[in-house]
Amino acid sequence: MYEAGIVDILDPITKKVIKHCFGPTGGGGCPLAGLDGIVFCHGCRIEAPSAGPEYWDLLVPPTSQQCPQAWNLESIGY
Repeated sequence: MYEAGIVDILDPITKKVIKHCFGPTGGGGCPLAGLDGIVFCHGCRIEAPSAGPEYWDLLVPPTSQQCPQAWNLESIGY
């Protein structure tokens, strides 16, 4: 699904959409994070077409506590 501002959260194996979100909150946090701070999309792939090509098939590391759209991908050479 492509809709401006929507982030598709994909199953890491099948790449089927399992949930949608709208990216980080104003403070950079994850609106879907659990009580432990781990983002909902951890261990999954995300597809965020409105965020640029580097976010079109991005794997979010397990136990990540920061919204991937808040990452500075240039700083890690992505």
